[in-house]
Amino acid sequence: MKGVIKGSETIVCPLQESALRKKGLCDYVINVASGCLHGCTFCYVPSTPAIRTRQAQLNLKGIDNPQMDWGRYLLLRDGIPEQLDTDLERKKTWKTTESGKGVVLLCSGTDPYQNKQTAILTRKIVKILVEKGKKVRILTRSPLWKHDLDILVHPNVTVGMSLPHFDDALSRLIEPNAPLPSERFKALLSGFKAGCRLYIAAAPTPPSIQKKDFKRYLEKVSALEPEVIFWEPINARGTNGNRMQKAGIDFVDSIMSQASWADNFLRQWKMLDSAAQEVGCTDKIHIWPDKALKKFTDPQRIESWINRPTVEKWPSI
Repeated sequence: MKGVIKGSETIVCPLQESALRKKGLCDYVINVASGCLHGCTFCYVPSTPAIRTRQAQLNLKGIDNPQMDWGRYLLLRDGIPEQLDTDLERKKTWKTTESGKGVVLLCSGTDPYQNKQTAILTRKIVKILVEKGKKVRILTRSPLWKHDLDILVHPNVTVGMSLPHFDDALSRLIEPNAPLPSERFKALLSGFKAGCRLYIAAAPTPPSIQKKDFKRYLEKVSALEPEVIFWEPINARGTNGNRMQKAGIDFVDSIMSQASWADNFLRQWKMLDSAAQEVGCTDKIHIWPDKALKKFTDPQRIESWINRPTVEKWPSI
């Protein structure tokens, strides 16, 4: 596939129940598009059924290899606001688990603010959800959400940015088309000053990170008073390991096996815990462990984080 492919697609039901309650993120998810132009080499989404099982369908859109060509296509789901409004009017029950808290996440498989088109669509969706009294979680790498502070500064909305580190040079290598970490921090600072509820996704952290890096990182983001700081290290699973190798990222070889990945995960976890204690933000750290880690450490330690609620407080509806 050459160049970037943009288009549109329709889906039957934009609001989907989500298994991401296991990470304390949500009970529902809305994805405004298929594909993502940020092209993060480590992204696991292309290896999920949402992309992997739609090979033939995406081929018809001119996308030759939906997994390896991640970052080079975006199919916008333009009709979501109208569908969502109708679906919510008809919906009789609303799932609310202890860990998912009935929250709707935008998005799990793409970035809701990656460009002007997705930002316009996301704004319409958020307005509908808020008007219906739903809890909304935004997760993005783009500062464009700053233009929507008029609706995002709301007790039922929390905005988070994927910000694994503050190394702009490293970001340009492994997140080739995403806004730089320095730009993301400025956006978070704007949201903080405006009174927006914030959280941080310190994920995925590279193998090179050390305790001193974690400490400096936590000191800097703590100034934003995030309600929760999610964390996990890079996992070279599925085709993302191949994409990282193709991009010339030298550290990927050190985490390609399950054993080396687990060793890196547990090593970083120990450093993060120590740094958080010194900074005084241990209560805000929320770990995203993989169940595969049970083979390498105390299984109960891993299980204790599965479906654990975050410390965020949401207003009663």
